[in-house]
Amino acid sequence: MQLFYLKNINSDFLEGSEYNHCANVLRNKKGDIIYLTDGEGNLYNAKIFDIYDQKVYLKQMKKIKSYKYPKSTSVAVAPPKNINRVEWMVEKLTEIGIEKIYFIKSSNSVRKKINFERLEKKVISAMKQCNSLFKTKLKGFYSTNEFLKKYDFENKFLADINSKNLKFGKIREGNSVILIGPEGDFSKNEIMSFQDNQYKRISLGNMILRSETAAVVGGFLINNSIQK
Repeated sequence: MQLFYLKNINSDFLEGSEYNHCANVLRNKKGDIIYLTDGEGNLYNAKIFDIYDQKVYLKQMKKIKSYKYPKSTSVAVAPPKNINRVEWMVEKLTEIGIEKIYFIKSSNSVRKKINFERLEKKVISAMKQCNSLFKTKLKGFYSTNEFLKKYDFENKFLADINSKNLKFGKIREGNSVILIGPEGDFSKNEIMSFQDNQYKRISLGNMILRSETAAVVGGFLINNSIQK
């Protein structure tokens, strides 16, 4: 199934990259039936009414299926300097079904800015590639203190190479997060702040992982530790 993303499902046309993908790459034409999602767990189909002025016009929009997000899991990460590695991380976290990605500015962070428009395109592409009906949400860019003040979670973990704990244990259903530090790791004061806020230190293994790799590994592990 080829999937298209339409943020405002009440709109009657595709434009921009979705228009290009539909009309120019896949060569869809007037009268074809296409499938769409709003990224909120809903699947629709619609008929192409016409194609002109760089828009694909739709009619007879119909909701086919609707799902709730299977697991409320988040990754909060201090992103690496290299933008290609950030994009890779965002794509993979989307593919494995992480609901939200929070970007953190640690005192040891090198990257100080995030191009959210560019990363949103990577999220949408990854969502469509794996036929997901859920678009991972990008949040941030927060200092560690701002993040702790603004957000709380039922299940809270901090990836720590110095931890001997390799097991998440049975995580009850609820919103869960794992924190991933920069390549120089969080500062001692930041780690103390996380622990003061009941973040549980956990190891992702004996190898020292790059931040983007740790984010994907941590996201996968926390996702698969949640008990329904």
